[in-house]
Amino acid sequence: MIFIIDDEADQKPYSWTVGDDRTVAFSRVPAMIARQVAEGGNLQIVIPAEPGGRRTRYVMELTRSGSAIEETLTACGRPLVDPRDDRLEGDGDGLPNGIEWVRPPRPFFPDSPAGRPSVGYVTVSCLVGTDGRPEECQTESEQPPGFNLGRAALRALNSARLGQNEEARLAGRPFEGAMIVFTTTFRME
Repeated sequence: MIFIIDDEADQKPYSWTVGDDRTVAFSRVPAMIARQVAEGGNLQIVIPAEPGGRRTRYVMELTRSGSAIEETLTACGRPLVDPRDDRLEGDGDGLPNGIEWVRPPRPFFPDSPAGRPSVGYVTVSCLVGTDGRPEECQTESEQPPGFNLGRAALRALNSARLGQNEEARLAGRPFEGAMIVFTTTFRME
C-alpha cells in the first residue's frame, strides 16, 4: 500500500496488516502515519493490483486536525513530533535494501497468563550503531496486544547484528546511523 500526503514525489510504500474480514487495515507505523494525517493535505492511498487486475487509488482532502490525533498520541505515550519519521528506511516489513542480518534476533514467545496466540508480529524501528548493533530501538506496533511481544522483540535485539550486503558496500551507501524499520513475526509451531 502506498500512503501519500501532499507530495507525490515522496511516495513511500508501507506495510499494513489487513484484518480477518479484509475490510480493515492497520498501519505497522501508526504514530508516524497519525502525525502525517494531523498535518492535513491531499491524502492518496494506493492499493496494488491483484495479478491481472487494476490498482485501486483513493484520493481525499484532509483538513488539519491536530487536536484529536494529539490526544491519541499523548494517551499512547508517543511524541507529537518525532525526528525519526523523516529518517526511517524500509517499509516496515523486512529490512531495507542493502541491509541484512549478520546475527538475526531470536525472539521467543513470552509467557503470558492469558495463553499464547498462534501468530503475532512486532514492528520495530532502530538506529544502526557503529558495529552493526541495533540501537535506540522502539516498538512501533504489535499484534495482538497484551502478550508482551514488543518487549520480547526488543530483548532479542541485544545480541543481534546488522551488516550491509556487498552491493550496498560497493555503492558506498551509508550504513552507520541509518534509521531502519522492520517487522519480526512470532509463530507457534
